[in-house]
Amino acid sequence: MTGNKFFTLALIGAASIVFWALVAGPGRAQLKVEPLPEPKAAPAWNALPKSVVVKAREAIIRVSPQSNQRRGVVHRGVRLPVYEAAPGPGCMGLWYRVYGEAWICARDVDPSSEPPSAEVLPIVPPNELTPWPYGFVYQDAVEYDRGGGEMNEVRELRPGFGVGIAGVRTFDGVKYIETAEGNYIEAASVKWGRVSDFAGVALGPGAAWPVGWVVSPYTWVVDQPEAKTKVRIEKLPRFTNFIVQGFYPENGKPLFLKIGEARWIPAADARWTTTPAEMPKDPKPGDKWIDVDTRQQVIAAYEGDKPVYVTLITSGRYGKESETPAGQYNIWVKVAAIAMDNTDEQQEMSLTAPDAGTGVPAEPHLYSLHDVPWTMFFLENFAIHGAYWHNRFGFRRSHGCVNLSPKDSRWFYRWAKPDVPPGWWAVQSTPNDPGTIVKVR
Repeated sequence: MTGNKFFTLALIGAASIVFWALVAGPGRAQLKVEPLPEPKAAPAWNALPKSVVVKAREAIIRVSPQSNQRRGVVHRGVRLPVYEAAPGPGCMGLWYRVYGEAWICARDVDPSSEPPSAEVLPIVPPNELTPWPYGFVYQDAVEYDRGGGEMNEVRELRPGFGVGIAGVRTFDGVKYIETAEGNYIEAASVKWGRVSDFAGVALGPGAAWPVGWVVSPYTWVVDQPEAKTKVRIEKLPRFTNFIVQGFYPENGKPLFLKIGEARWIPAADARWTTTPAEMPKDPKPGDKWIDVDTRQQVIAAYEGDKPVYVTLITSGRYGKESETPAGQYNIWVKVAAIAMDNTDEQQEMSLTAPDAGTGVPAEPHLYSLHDVPWTMFFLENFAIHGAYWHNRFGFRRSHGCVNLSPKDSRWFYRWAKPDVPPGWWAVQSTPNDPGTIVKVR
């Protein structure tokens, strides 16, 4: 990742020694040596600061001083390490290298004698699941900024729009929620939400397989799968985790799953892991890759041929416009949190089941969900990310992305490549630092 060579510059001044032969006395000469000139001062950028503090609201990090390719994004206040400096186009000052293949322009930072200091973003408060609590607009409203101390309209909000909540403020006797982006919405128009605490399963060496979960509101454990009259043994709630010990029937589509001795549950009430269709092309031992099984609504993190983490997902709905695209990809950028909406596009036609085949036009479906945490894009705008607006993991319902619970999305974000340096809001992969393979099937 980070290179081992650091930028150095040596200025060697030209030394001149002038010999003067002076007659000091009959038949005797003396050698007079002129003192060496004082060495020229090295350029200021030869003495690197210990760190630089980002002063721009949002600063772009490039792959190199000579390249326009983005490497990442950092926000104001972050203190980054400095490894070397160099001049380059597009920056009136110097470029500072702050990570492997990562350079920031001096105009966006202030040099500092303090050591670097930053945390991996987004920061999650102790005992919380997400970086912020979230709220949802339940009636038409307006989002404002406070430029110049005045309330300036940013956008109109519709019921169902979601935002991260950084706090509550009062201006001129009116209470507002402050969004994670620093804007304001009247508190009377926002209901606070509750995020899912569901989490998948970390798998150690030799862990049992397949792994499954109950996805119906509940299911009954019965003593046998065949008899018409079955004895109910136990009622299992949604998200109960189990190991699949057998299938009935053994061949074909299973109707029941064996989860213990004389313990069976209906397959229709569950989801479970399956063997990947195939390994990625040309994998190296221990290489990280992700298997997304849209049929079972399960995702698995692999290191080589060993699964290390499995959990439920919510992938795209059926239909060309919303289905998660099958194929093999690489994560090309990771973002701590980002806005996802279609309000700038033409009205998207909903593909939900009630309108399918009825001949009744679907209702336009506009959505706007800001501050979506732990987002990893693998194909254009298709991403694996956290979802704070639903708890329907195990069922299709997204607009094409792969939704994870907050706990699961945080795990995948920190595990997958490229690594996110401390203090960075976003990091983009490069040929030397490729993103983790994502296989969708």
